[in-house]
Amino acid sequence: MKRLWKRSLMAGLLAVMVALPPVAGASGGDGFSANRFASEYQVAPAFLQQYAGGNLGVVPGSYWRVFHYMAYQAAKGKPLTPQQLAALELNEWRIGKGSTWDYAYEADLNGSGTWLKERAAYAKQWGLPVDMKLDVMGETDNASYVNCHIDAFKQAAVTLKARATLGAGGKPDAWHKAWLQGQDAVFANCAEPPHEYGKPLPKRVTQLPPAPPANAPDWLKADYAYQSGAAHFYARNFEQARKQFQAVAQDGKSPWKTLGAYLAARCLIRSATLDDDAKGKVAKLQQARKELEGLAPAFAPARHLLPLVDARIDPLARIATLARQLDSEPFNAETPRLLSDYLVLMDKQPRSVLLAAKEPLTAWIATMQANVPADVYEDPHSSEVREQRRHALDGLHQRWLKGGAGDPLWLAPLVSLAAPGELSEAERKAAQAVPAKHPLYLTVQYHLARLALAEKQGAQADKDIDRLLASHGKGMSIATHNRFLGLKMASAGTLDEFVKAAQRKPDGVDNGEAIDAKAAEGDTDEDFPLAVFRYLALPELKTLHAHPRLPARWKAPLQETMLARALILGDEATALPLMDVVAKGRKTTEHLYARYRSAKPGEERKLAGALLLVNTPELNPKVVDGFGTSRDWGCAYGAKKDEAPPPAQPPRYLSAEQLAAAAQEQQALLKLPLRSEFMAPPLLAWAKGKPADDEAPKALHFLVASTRMECPYGTDKEEKEQLRGRYSNEAFQLLHKNWPGNKWAKATKYHF
Repeated sequence: MKRLWKRSLMAGLLAVMVALPPVAGASGGDGFSANRFASEYQVAPAFLQQYAGGNLGVVPGSYWRVFHYMAYQAAKGKPLTPQQLAALELNEWRIGKGSTWDYAYEADLNGSGTWLKERAAYAKQWGLPVDMKLDVMGETDNASYVNCHIDAFKQAAVTLKARATLGAGGKPDAWHKAWLQGQDAVFANCAEPPHEYGKPLPKRVTQLPPAPPANAPDWLKADYAYQSGAAHFYARNFEQARKQFQAVAQDGKSPWKTLGAYLAARCLIRSATLDDDAKGKVAKLQQARKELEGLAPAFAPARHLLPLVDARIDPLARIATLARQLDSEPFNAETPRLLSDYLVLMDKQPRSVLLAAKEPLTAWIATMQANVPADVYEDPHSSEVREQRRHALDGLHQRWLKGGAGDPLWLAPLVSLAAPGELSEAERKAAQAVPAKHPLYLTVQYHLARLALAEKQGAQADKDIDRLLASHGKGMSIATHNRFLGLKMASAGTLDEFVKAAQRKPDGVDNGEAIDAKAAEGDTDEDFPLAVFRYLALPELKTLHAHPRLPARWKAPLQETMLARALILGDEATALPLMDVVAKGRKTTEHLYARYRSAKPGEERKLAGALLLVNTPELNPKVVDGFGTSRDWGCAYGAKKDEAPPPAQPPRYLSAEQLAAAAQEQQALLKLPLRSEFMAPPLLAWAKGKPADDEAPKALHFLVASTRMECPYGTDKEEKEQLRGRYSNEAFQLLHKNWPGNKWAKATKYHF
C-alpha cells in the first residue's frame, strides 16, 4: 500500500514497515474503482468541509476509515473546523500530503535532493562525482520499505557544512574530503543491488567508509565510527551496526553519543521487523523500548519512537490507547499524528478483532464496515461477509443498543446493516425518531427507505424519499442526492418519475468540479441500464424509447438492444420498424438491413437476421442474470448461489404482468447458447449450399473470428462441452474449400 504519514510517528514506522496488501473500505488501498456519481470510498473534495463539519448525508460502510472517523466525531458533537480539517492535510485516505511512492522517487520530498545540492559544490572542489542519484528504498523478498530517511539527509547536510569549517583558516581541507567520501559510502547502502524483479535478492556487499589514518583529527575518527554504524544499518547488518552504535554511545567525547544510543535501539527495531528469521522479536522490541525510555526525557526522537515500539509489541493495545485519545481528547496539534497511526494500525487487524473492540470509536467504524469486504478481491456477498454482518448486528444488540432504543450513533450502523424483516418494532421506531438535525439523520432515513422498498412498502418509501429530497435536497452533497435518486428509481410510481430519477450529476471526486456544476446531458448511473434491461420486456422498452424525458444518448442503445432481442426471439414485428433507424450511419452493413426488410417471413428472415448479427457484434440483447449482473449472452459466469446479492428492486410503476413478461424474456435470453453457437447453425447450413452470394464467405470469416473474441472472462461450461470450437473448425474448412481464393478466406488464417 502506498502511504506517507507526514510529520508523524509513522515516519519511523516507514523505516521498518513492510508493504501492506490493498484494503477496500479501510483506510485506503489500491485495486478499487469508484462510482463517479456517488463514490463508495471518499467524499468529493468540493463537499469535504461540509462533511467534516457535520453535513454527513448518507455515510456508506465502504467509506475509507478517515471519513468514518469524521462522521463519528460529528455524531458525537465534535465536528471538525476548517482549521482542524486543514491540519489533517487529507490526501484520499492518507493523513499528510503525498504518498510513499512520491516519497521514494521524488528527491525533493525524501531529502536526497537537498543533500545532493549541498554536496555538489564540495564534490566538485574535491574532484568527486557530482551528478549522482540516490535510491532511498530497501527491499525484502516480499516488500519494499524506506531505508534512508529525510532526517539522515538533513543531518548529513548540516554536518557537511560544519566539517568544512574545521580546516586551516576555517576552510575545507583534505580531511573534509575524507569525510565526504565516507558519507558517500554510507548512502551507497541505501538501495538494493541491481536484480531481476521477482527473483531472490542478491547478497548485499556492504560499502564501508574508508578508515581514517592514525594522524587524522579526532573529529574525523569520531565521525568515522558513527558513519560505519550507519553503513551497516542501511546494509541490514543490524548486529554489527548495533555494536558500532553502542561503542559510539560509550565514547564520552563523541558528538554522536546520544544519537548512537538511539540508533542502537533502532537496530533492534529494524531487525525485529525486517529479518524474517529474526529470533526473539518481542524480546528485541522490549529491549529497544527499555533503552528508548532512558533517552526519552531529554531526547525527543526517542520519545516519539516509543509509541511505534508499543504498536509493534502489542498493536491491539496501541489501537485501544489511540482510540481512547482520539475519542476523549480535544483536537490538538498531535491529533493528525495519532489519527494516522490509528488508521494504519487498524489496517493490519482482522475485521472480527476490530468489531470486538471495547472502545466505541473502533467498534463503531468496524460495525459501519461490517457489510463490506475486508479485501478488494473478496466477494462482497460471500459467506464470510455475511457472517461478519451477523457478528456486527449481534454486537449492536448486546453492547450498544440494549432494548432496541438508543443513541443515533449506533442506530445508523444498525439500519445500514439490517436486511428486510430484521428490525424490531422498537428499533424501527427509535430510528424513525432520530432528529432531523442529527448528522446521521439522512443515513438512517436512507436505509429505512431502502428497507421499506425491500419489504414491499414502495408507496410509503416513495413518499418518504420525496419528503427528504424536498426538505434536505438543497443541502445534500451530490453523492447523497444521487443515492436517494437510486432509491427513487425503484420507488417511482410512474415511468416519468423513473426516467427523471435515473438522470444524475457526477459528484466530482475525480475532477473536483464545483458543487453547483451543471449535470451533463443524459448522465445516468449503472443502476439505470441494469433496471431497464432486466425488468423491461420489449413492449416496455418501446414505451421507454418513445418517452420525451429519455436522454438522447440512450436512444441508440435501446434501439440496438430491442433489435438484437427481436432477431434472437424471432419477433419480426418488432424488428422491422427498427431496421431503418438502426441502419443509419452503418454504411458497410446498411444493405443487410435492407436485405432483412425484403426477405420473406420465416427462414429467409432468420438467415437475414443471422447475417446482421454476425456482421454487427455490438447488437447485444443485454442479458442480466438473477444476481443483477450484466453479461454477454451465453457467457454464463457469475456468483455462486450461496454468494448471490439480494435481488435489486424493480421499478414500482411496472405491473405484475409486465414484470412476469420481462422475467420470461430474460429467462429465454439466459438460456441462449454462446453467441457464435446461436449464429452458426443457420449460417453453416446456408453456406454448405455454396450460394453465389458475397455475404457467405464474409459471414464465415466473422463467424470464425467471433469464436475467438467472445466471453473473455469464461463461462460455466467446460471447453469440451462447448460447440464453438467445432463450429469454428467447420466454418474455417468450409470457407477455404468453397471460396479458396476469396479475400475473406485469405484473411482467415486460423480457426479457434
